[in-house]
Amino acid sequence: MKKSTILFLFYFTSIVFSIAQNSAIDSILSLAEKSTNDTVRIVSYRKVAKLYESVDRTKSFEYIKKALLLAELLRYNNEQGKCLNFLGDLYWFSGDFAASSDNYFKALKVYQESKNESGIADCYRNIGWIYQGQKNYNLTVEYYLKSLEINERLGNKREIIANYDDLGIVHKFKKEYTKALEYTQKTIELAKELKTNKGIGSGYGNLASIYFEMGKFDLAIENFELSNKIHLSNSDFYNYAEGCNGIADCFLQLKKYDKTIKYAEDALQVAKENKFLTVTATSHYLLSKAYSAQKQFVPAFEHLQHFSELQDSIYNEKNSRQINEMSAKYESEKKELMINSLETEKELTNEKLAQEKRFKIYLLLFCSVIIGFAFFLYKSNLQKKKANYKLSNAYKEIETKNKEIQDSINYAKRIQEAMLPEVSVLQKYFPEGFGLYMPKDVVSGDFYWFNELNGIVYFAVADCTGHGVPGAFMSMIGIDKLNQSLIDKKIEKPGDILSNMNVSIKNALKQNNIQAGSKDGMDIVLCSYDKATKILNFSGANRPLWIVRNNQVIEYKSDKLSIAGYTEYNQQFTNHVIQLQSADTIYAFTDGIVDQFGGPDGKKFMSKRLKELLVQIHQLPMHSQELELKKTVEDWQGKLEQIDDILVVGMRV
Repeated sequence: MKKSTILFLFYFTSIVFSIAQNSAIDSILSLAEKSTNDTVRIVSYRKVAKLYESVDRTKSFEYIKKALLLAELLRYNNEQGKCLNFLGDLYWFSGDFAASSDNYFKALKVYQESKNESGIADCYRNIGWIYQGQKNYNLTVEYYLKSLEINERLGNKREIIANYDDLGIVHKFKKEYTKALEYTQKTIELAKELKTNKGIGSGYGNLASIYFEMGKFDLAIENFELSNKIHLSNSDFYNYAEGCNGIADCFLQLKKYDKTIKYAEDALQVAKENKFLTVTATSHYLLSKAYSAQKQFVPAFEHLQHFSELQDSIYNEKNSRQINEMSAKYESEKKELMINSLETEKELTNEKLAQEKRFKIYLLLFCSVIIGFAFFLYKSNLQKKKANYKLSNAYKEIETKNKEIQDSINYAKRIQEAMLPEVSVLQKYFPEGFGLYMPKDVVSGDFYWFNELNGIVYFAVADCTGHGVPGAFMSMIGIDKLNQSLIDKKIEKPGDILSNMNVSIKNALKQNNIQAGSKDGMDIVLCSYDKATKILNFSGANRPLWIVRNNQVIEYKSDKLSIAGYTEYNQQFTNHVIQLQSADTIYAFTDGIVDQFGGPDGKKFMSKRLKELLVQIHQLPMHSQELELKKTVEDWQGKLEQIDDILVVGMRV
């Protein structure tokens, strides 16, 4: 399925789902406001929270907390447990595992007090998720099996589907692939029996992830595609985004990096829309790997930075510590409940026996607390060391990538400088001249060019699409096409040279193909000068030529279109013939200087201000003009950021 089709289906499904959902929400809230039955109000708020879960996480939190507060005030244990479990789910999908764990354990306590076995089974499953997130797979399996045992006893087939699903996942993580496939096939078979699309989609998704771990990437892609169709039809955007990341990872292993980028970008867009932090982090990681493999180090580094920031946010030391604290707190409260029960029974026996038993229990409890506390400190210290080790490795990896990227850019700078022409060529014709060259980054998208043919000097000032590394690539293409037009093809008129460049660059960048081609191009001033006759030929693409004569700026306008990009394939450029006079001063420049923000009001420098400045300084020595221009730009910019490459070339006849 094409990316545009997927995104259309995503947004169309979102809109249709949203319209139906808003209607349902309005009717449920209307029922809640009119009802005098507290249970109806609690259930209504919980249903509204569920409807908002995948489209507006903030409102989902708001309504489930309303329901929980009402259930706690009225001491409705069953509804209280459901609200706490759902609140735990919301925190889990938001990446706040500590808060998620807290609510799951609270729900378990409520259900145990009311002896609600279905609720207890749900809590065991949810606690298993938390341990799975900590990679404590033995405890994960223990809690999943506890949940399955209760659901099988109660005959809760829909819950059994979820149990099989979870067990398939955890056995995959344990690399026990036979068991993983067995449980996942059970998931799909039971889901088909009950005709539940969500279970079928989840089953195919897990089957795909198992095949991925086994290295069977084609089977993995096939099953991810099957699951994604179902997730999309159910508006299950979390699992859909997870599936896109799964497909992207398969293509990464198969070294099909363009497809990796396509599916990871799909996942990233859906995850950002719905604030799925863990899915967003995975998408950034996959994009970093794919761009790095293609030697595109700038986007690779940017995605790696985003991934690192999200990892720090989701899997921090505080989360791990609080999860363990919740677990310890639950175990402690569980023991207290047992003690209270024993004390009630002992009241029926004689006081002396009760006192002896209580003493033994208190002693056992004290010892358990001491041992538990010591174990907690040990585990906490061990986890802290592991977290620090991972963090250290992440920083080292980022530093290494950063150095590799910087080395690559510095090397690109040397290549770009080597391709720029020798100034001595131009100085034979214009002994007085200057060039103010201020790249925004290490390498530049602006470039100057000189060459000579049959006693005529040709010079150009150009501004390519973008700046930095992308701009530098375009500048190298521009220099090559100028040399090719003049030296190889012997094209002499600047207007004809620009027309030829337009065709050459569009061919080089495949811009005749709307789907595959880029829209990159360049703005340029190109002139030829005959020193004997003082005749200057000028042609421009979106950049003018200025000549200062008798304290006035004479402006020669260019054609209002660029070289390549959106310009027509056979576009012809206008050639201007200009008779120069002694002491004329010629200026060619890119738009970086006039577009620079600064001054007292943070506005653009603008062409008018540049004209006034050139009139003031044009009679100064050319080197002094360069210094004055540079100082003026720096003073104007002040503490603001330079927004683009700056290039100004001046020559006196």
